[in-house]
Amino acid sequence: MAVLYEPSGRDTPCRPRNGKKFALDELQSLIGGYIEMVRIPGDVGRRVFFVDEEGRLKHLKPNVRASQLAGQLLVGNALLCSPKEVD
Repeated sequence: MAVLYEPSGRDTPCRPRNGKKFALDELQSLIGGYIEMVRIPGDVGRRVFFVDEEGRLKHLKPNVRASQLAGQLLVGNALLCSPKEVD
């Protein structure tokens, strides 16, 4: 199951609307812009983050919890999921 990490510290479990895979427009709606995939070091492709690719340009707030998991600074909303959950 996917989890949406918000900069406020709120973590929300998410499911794709079709019950199987997130569509592009669904990801963009959750993230708030164009998406960028961020791989998690040492996770061997089991999970990835999707973030706003222009988040730093938009001066979005740092996402502390997601950044800790990703091992790098992430800003704005970050969706953690399996690559298999994305269409």
